[in-house]
Amino acid sequence: GLPDRQATSFIVKKAIAYIEQLDRNLQGVDTLLKTGNVTVDAILSAKIAQARAEGIAVTVQANLPRELTLSDLELSIVIGNLLDNAIEACRKAEGEKFLRLTLRIKGNMLYFYLLNSAGKKQAKIGSLFKTGKSGAHGFGLHRAEAIVRQHGGWVKYNSEDGAFTSEFLVPAVP
Repeated sequence: GLPDRQATSFIVKKAIAYIEQLDRNLQGVDTLLKTGNVTVDAILSAKIAQARAEGIAVTVQANLPRELTLSDLELSIVIGNLLDNAIEACRKAEGEKFLRLTLRIKGNMLYFYLLNSAGKKQAKIGSLFKTGKSGAHGFGLHRAEAIVRQHGGWVKYNSEDGAFTSEFLVPAVP
């Protein structure tokens, strides 16, 4: 094989090229994603870049007002956890890996619908599913659900063979 130093510099060059590409993708995502809400733009941009870097096909339709009644932290926890969950499920899925997200306002409610590829149908525990990740992961979904409920909304998860859907509807327009 290559001598070590050459191999290392080759790997470093590849890594740098990858990071630059990712950076370009992120900039692309930045302009692609103008949901109307800066916080949501930031969360989605980061998660979508991560998903695409893992070879997941992502489609997003999002149109939101600038002001929402959920705090930046709450939005980050809810949207971030549901997207982390979807990315995790895609990792385990066989075949095509995809993630389709719709985020819009219905009346005074924020509506979130996420469809992602997943492995085998999962068993439910209450309204939540057992997850491969220990504790923390399930906890993330619990927190997301708790926040939506605090604001008077609901969360629904559905598991089929090969796909998983998460949706929530929460009063969010001031």
